Amino acid sequence: MSPLRPPVLQAGVNTVTTLAENKKPQLVVIAHDVDPPELVVLPTALHCKMGVPYCIIGGEARLEHLVPGKTCTTVAFTQVNSENKGVLAKQEEAVRTNDSDRYEICHHSGGNIWV
Repeated sequence: MSPLRPPVLQAGVNTVTTLAENKKPQLVVIAHDVDPPELVVLPTALHCKMGVPYCIIGGEARLEHLVPGKTCTTVAFTQVNSENKGVLAKQEEAVRTNDSDRYEICHHSGGNIWV
């Protein structure tokens, strides 16, 4: 009997940014109520450019349920158990439809400069 691979969450803007540059996360979750707001805007542009699915949720408090004992602004799912991959695939599709693949979000940041 082989042990299940533990699901891995990586928390923190710097860690998630490094993972996104290497296209490792399967899904990135970003809180909307962070200070300074650049902690939402800049990672969003990076994830859009690298093709990593991301979503913005309503509050850091929701992320504290995923990473107990930490106040974090960004969480990345890097490994998921095989029985949960179907659920993650549905979430990824919904996220790509609603956030990641919207033309007006990805291609109009920065004014008239193509990102």
